[in-house]
Amino acid sequence: MENIRNKILKIFAGLFAILLIGGILFITNAFLGNPISAKIAEKTINQYVKENYSFLDLEVEKPIYNFKFNEYISKAKSRTSIDTKFNIYYRNGKVHHDNYESFVLKKFNTIESLSHEYTDVAKRIIAKELGYEKNNTRVMYDKTIYENGNDALQLDMKFDKSLPIDAEVNIGVDVENVTIENIAKILIDAHKAFIKNSCYFKKYGLFIENDKILVMVSEVTSDDIESGDLVSLLQSAKDYKDDTIVEEGEEKYYEERMSVYIRYKDSENN
Repeated sequence: MENIRNKILKIFAGLFAILLIGGILFITNAFLGNPISAKIAEKTINQYVKENYSFLDLEVEKPIYNFKFNEYISKAKSRTSIDTKFNIYYRNGKVHHDNYESFVLKKFNTIESLSHEYTDVAKRIIAKELGYEKNNTRVMYDKTIYENGNDALQLDMKFDKSLPIDAEVNIGVDVENVTIENIAKILIDAHKAFIKNSCYFKKYGLFIENDKILVMVSEVTSDDIESGDLVSLLQSAKDYKDDTIVEEGEEKYYEERMSVYIRYKDSENN
């Protein structure tokens, strides 16, 4: 009787172990893919690159499984061009998409690279000229350049502040005493510091967040800053309640305008 019970326990233990291993493999495959599928994806992607991009000197990384979309993604990058890099997407036995056109031909990588370099310059200026050593300033080029391009853009081009491309800057600093007057002063001082260093921005934004307050300011133009009436403009923007909808034919969109949002985290004030 004891032997029979031991055998039954061993059988159940074995079944449990099989189920446990199966569950682990299932979860692993669900999140990481399986080695066989990964190998097939790698082979298919390499063949795709050979057939479509043999004119580029590319290195293709091993595919990584994206469980959210049940697909494998490989990164391809040039050995000779820093801006020539893009992703290749594999699903259901074939490559279904790559972003070579948008990332390389339409210069997304180039724009991002220039934006990062300009961001580094702007951060140093805010730290040196305004005294905010730790700041999260970021420079972005006008969004239309992603859609329409610009003849001034060239792959692997060196950064130049004088590029004929509209740029915007969003200044992120930590300030304890936040008032409309202080916000205006930061924007004015930053504008002067940037001009002093030959940096010209079409629009300015400001972001402040700490334990006490959240401040988001956007769509402030250089003309607004130089108007001599920035405090009043900021106050009006803060008091503005509704977005203005502009109609052009059948299309409607929200009018771009200065926006000021201030929320106090430790009180009911807004």
